Amino acid sequence: MRLPAPRGHMSSALVTALRQPPLPRPALLASGGTREAWLDDDLQLSLWICYELRTHGFDDVAAGWEEHPALAQFHAALEARWEKELRSLTEVTSPAPLSEEGLAELRRHHAFWQPRREMRSVLRDIHGDAYGTRSERTHSVLFTVTLRDLDPSALVDDMPAPTLALVNALSLFGLHQRLVGALVGFLSAVDTIGGDPFAQLLPVQCPPEDVRLGFTACHELHARLTRHVHASQQAGRSSLRGRWSLTQGRVNVGC
Repeated sequence: MRLPAPRGHMSSALVTALRQPPLPRPALLASGGTREAWLDDDLQLSLWICYELRTHGFDDVAAGWEEHPALAQFHAALEARWEKELRSLTEVTSPAPLSEEGLAELRRHHAFWQPRREMRSVLRDIHGDAYGTRSERTHSVLFTVTLRDLDPSALVDDMPAPTLALVNALSLFGLHQRLVGALVGFLSAVDTIGGDPFAQLLPVQCPPEDVRLGFTACHELHARLTRHVHASQQAGRSSLRGRWSLTQGRVNVGC
């Protein structure tokens, strides 16, 4: 997989930097942004690139970046902004009613962000030793091999910020051992919106507030995604970036 097309100044600087051998002080600066984080394409794509570099890698990234301190600092700043927004979410958005066409398109989004539905024993292992002796690194490796798998037909360049927000919330919760309770909550919420029954397979022994964080984040972000799909369909365009659809005789370019 190659690096995606940038969507703003942060992701542009990141993609440009990653394609070259790292400088002693690369120009990677995290900005506060002017949009809500879940709608900020530049923030969400930058976060997604950092997570994918950590878990799967890219074919066109120069050697030496994986453990570079400047990249780690940049990623931490993005995560801090994202986690702060996730913690401020409340479940107030109702999912939008979707037509058959809308549901078909929503499945394209789901193929990108929803976790794998196998290897449940490894997922139980992650949770079972969440507060045990494993290191943060071991925890993140277990999460990576268990959950992080994308549909090859679901390309990141097609995915808008609301979809990246879901996969980035899952990555944030799954790659940090301190947030394993939020991971359990997130997966429990996936079950209630149509995924496989992770919640029935996991003994929930994490702090309730952590579980609530993940559950709320998943439900609220997914409801917002359905509204994005619905609004796009109503406007006669695709909810996927760079695509188009015909509605009422009009042709609109996807956002």
